[in-house]
Formats: sequence, C-alpha cells, structure tokens
Amino acid sequence: LLDMGKWSYIIVQSAIPLNHPIHLHGHNFLILSAGKGTYTNQELNMFNALRRDTANMPAAGWLVIAFETDNPGAWLMHCHIGWHTSMGFALQILEGRNMIKDTVKDKCALYGTCGNWNKW
Repeated sequence: LLDMGKWSYIIVQSAIPLNHPIHLHGHNFLILSAGKGTYTNQELNMFNALRRDTANMPAAGWLVIAFETDNPGAWLMHCHIGWHTSMGFALQILEGRNMIKDTVKDKCALYGTCGNWNKW
C-alpha cells in the first residue's frame, strides 16, 4: 500500500466451522460487516462502525474491515489463534514502503533484534 491517507478494505472468509479472532497490527480498523456463509456483496455499515484491532469472524463466515493507510510499516494481519497463524492464516501488509526507514529511531536495537532472531 504505497498511497498514504487512503482507505483499504479487506474481506476475510473461511468455510471452517470455527470462529476466528482476526487481528491487525499497527492499526485500529473499522468493522464494516460480518456474517455466516459466503460474502456476496452484503450491505456495509459505513456510518458509526465499530473500531477495533481484533474482530470475530463468525464460524464458516466472513468479515469486512477497513483501515486508513496512515502508519508506515510491515503489519501482520492474522487469526489470533496461534496455531491457525502458524498454519498460514495470516498476511503481511506493507504500508508506505518508502517511508518506513524514516520511522526507525534506534537502528542498534533494530539490528540487535534481527541478529538475535537470525541466531535463533
């Protein structure tokens, strides 16, 4: 997502008959709609939508969220059930790529963390 100040909309859907707490790092998002079954262009709540960083996607259902691109970084969006994330129920959102470097204030800490991760 290169353009800052724009709204991004994401539809998450799963046929698995379990609820999924969907979490997005780096943002609070608006919950525009959620339901069971397949998303087929259902009406979205564009006025006074709930604002959260985690929302429940119903079992065998879908969730529609929106967030404004206003925080440069690499942000993970994932199911908050740990083993679901490790199985791949996650995606990485790269936002404002050209601006990320300017947000790093302590490069020593950043490189130390990366070094520790690589050792592990």
